[in-house]
This record gives sequence, structure tokens and C-alpha cells, in this order.
Amino acid sequence: MSNLKVGYMSLVKGSWINDKLEGQRQQALRDLENLDAEIVDCGMLIQSETEAEAVYRKFEDAQVDVILAHFITFSLGSIVPGMAVKLRKPVIFWSEPEPPMTGGRIAANSFCATNMNAHALWKMHLKYTLVYGHADAVVPELNRQLKVFECVKALKRVRIGSLGGRVPGFYTSDFNELAMREKFGAEVEGITLLELVKVAESIGKDELDEALAMVKGSCICKITDEELNKGAALLAAFRKLSAKYRLDAWTARCWPEFSDIYGIGVCHILGCMTQIGIPVACEGDAYGALAMMMVKILSGSDAFFCDLISFDQHGDTGLFWHCGAAPVSLCKDGCTPQLLKHSIIDGGDKKGIAVEFPLKPGPVTVVRIGDARDGNGYRLLSIGGEGVDTTQLLHGTPLTVKFNRPAEELVEKLVDSGFEHHYVLCHGDVRKELRLFAKMLDMELVEL
Repeated sequence: MSNLKVGYMSLVKGSWINDKLEGQRQQALRDLENLDAEIVDCGMLIQSETEAEAVYRKFEDAQVDVILAHFITFSLGSIVPGMAVKLRKPVIFWSEPEPPMTGGRIAANSFCATNMNAHALWKMHLKYTLVYGHADAVVPELNRQLKVFECVKALKRVRIGSLGGRVPGFYTSDFNELAMREKFGAEVEGITLLELVKVAESIGKDELDEALAMVKGSCICKITDEELNKGAALLAAFRKLSAKYRLDAWTARCWPEFSDIYGIGVCHILGCMTQIGIPVACEGDAYGALAMMMVKILSGSDAFFCDLISFDQHGDTGLFWHCGAAPVSLCKDGCTPQLLKHSIIDGGDKKGIAVEFPLKPGPVTVVRIGDARDGNGYRLLSIGGEGVDTTQLLHGTPLTVKFNRPAEELVEKLVDSGFEHHYVLCHGDVRKELRLFAKMLDMELVEL
């Protein structure tokens, strides 16, 4: 269960009161037990602002994260806006279909209550969403929306380690530290390459053996023991510094110093970190690390930090790839990841460690968080597609994605809009979640 607390309000109006409404409320509470969140029950059928005031104090004391306004019938238009403005929490409006109409008086008028209350929240610039249906049917949609609220809450506590800053010449990895903290809540801790290496050099045998087992995993190793040991020491050092600085994610200046000075490429070590739940974005991309955290929460899948390196305008596909830092959890069934010399460093095949495998197929979502052009705010890119069966087309970790629109049109939009060349890919379709995420944080959303 997530750590979200949902304040449940059961709302009615005196004109519609009958002896069945408390039964509906109790049934709703039973169905809400299937939510991936803690329910804080208002404890009554709320009819008045006086009753709502007592509920407000209860929700405030419980520190609820979201308000679930269940219109069992029509309700006064002042109750929910008053609660929302006091608590400053997003509201999920829950309306139920009107009971069968047989020529008599209107029985519930639930949706009209949502319509009226949504107007008030819209005018007040407060955040809200809608679910519609009977209790048993809306729970999956509620869970989907709550996952987004959980993500927004989690990012407010995220701490990202920036190892060495960005790589040379990659303006696409620039970020505005204060603006990111203001919008998302994420903090950045600057860490030097020197500290990481010094910690790596101090790793004891037991820690080294544990890290070495993680580095090797089930991979076929085609690198030297020296490279494996150096990589294991770096992995142990990353983990130590993650604990020291309370880090949830990293960015890494992964070249040129690691290979020039330390003697190996760090790619596979970054993938190992991602797989143990501390995602690392290559080439110093802080927004990339933030997006990796976001899609992990929304999809449950480890994130793939990648470039779009090729596209086919006839088949409407694109090839997403990176040089060897994907977590092996993303490996295609029937393939065995290989640990190889890096295919690019020093001209290629000189130094380890890069991992190689094609990624597994299936529905995917590609995202990018970036600055707005004028620097005032952020934009969110969302691309839906289907990962298709991909062979080892080249060294590294490739995945061919079939787009939901013409590839040429998509690529023109990416280039014309000046999107950064780094993307984050996750398995699963989370486009609806991204729409809600963008809405909650007032981000420009570009869907392709």
C-alpha cells in the first residue's frame, strides 16, 4: 500500500435524504478498501457546512493528501470548495450514474453536483479530477489517479546526486536547480568524482564481493577481472554515498574522466544502480533522473535512459538505444546480457564495462521533462508506442518502437519543438497518468 491518505467525504442534500443512503455510503467504504491508499472516513453523510467544518478538522489532523468527494446525491456548492481551499489538497470528484428513471422525481442528481463544484474549483485555480461510476467500477480508475498523486508527493522528497555535473557540450543536460526544486520539490546534491573514487578505493572485501555478485548477475562476462573488480568497487561506493547523502537517484558525468583516469567505463554500474531502485541518468541529465523516478512510480517498470538514433518513415518505427547502461531487468526473454568492452570509449573495444542486450517488447511510453523555451516553467513530452521484437542490431541496448502516428511527423515535431535528445522509456502505457501529472503541476504537455 502507498503512503497516501485519502479523505473520504460522503455528500448528500436534505431534499434527497432517504433510508438507503447510509447503506450506499457503507458499501462505498467497503469497496474503497481495495484502494492502494489509507482511507480517512468523514464518518457521516455530510449535508451542511457546519458538519463539514468538523470533517475538515479531522482531515487536517490526519494530514490527508487527497480529498475524495463522493456525491451520493446532489450537494451544496460551498462544502467541497471550502474544504479544498482550507486543506489545499487536490479533489477527486466521484459521481454515480442516475438511478433508473421511471417518470418520477429525480433520485440523486450526483453528476450535476460535480459539474457545479468543478466550476468553483476551476475559478479558484484548485486542482481536481473526476471519476464516474458505481463503487466497484471506479476503484481501478481511482487507483490509477492515486498513483499520480503518490508520484507528485514522492518527487517532493526526492534527492538527486549530481556526480561531477554534466558532460562536455551537452546543453541538453543543463537544468535550473531552484526552478526544479520549486516545481517538483526535488533537491540536488553535488558530489565530486574524486569522492566517489576515494570511497571506491576504501571498499572492504565483503562489500566488494557482494557488489561483484550484483555486477556479474546472470551476465556473460567478456571483460577482465580487473575491470569487474573496479566496477564492483564503484557500485559499492555509489551505494555508500547514496546512504550518506540520502539519495534517491543520481546523474553521472560518465565520460571522459572515468575511462581516462579510473580506467573503465561506468555504464553497467549505472544500470545496476537503476535496477536496485536508485535510478541513474547518464551524462549529467538531472531532468532525466527526475523522469526516471517518475516513470518508475507510475509504471512499476525500471526506466531506460536512451537516445532516439534512427527512424523508419515507412514502417513508422524508431530505434531507441544507449551504449550500455540499461538495467538487465529489461532484457528480452531468451537473451542473456553480456558484459563487454565499451563500443565507443577510446574508439571502441578497449575498456569495460558496458552491458549488451536487446530490450523486451511490449507497450511502452517515452517521456521527457524539460524547460519551457522562455525558461518560465516546464514541459512534459509523452510518446506512446509498442516495443517490437528487436535483435542485437548494434552494440549496446536497442529497442525498436512502433509509433502511434507517422514517424516522420513525430520526428519533425521533436526537432521543430527543440526537445532534448535524451529520453526516458518505460514499459507500460502511462499516457493517461502523464496527462494528470501535467495537469496537477501546470506543465505544458506535448503528446505524440
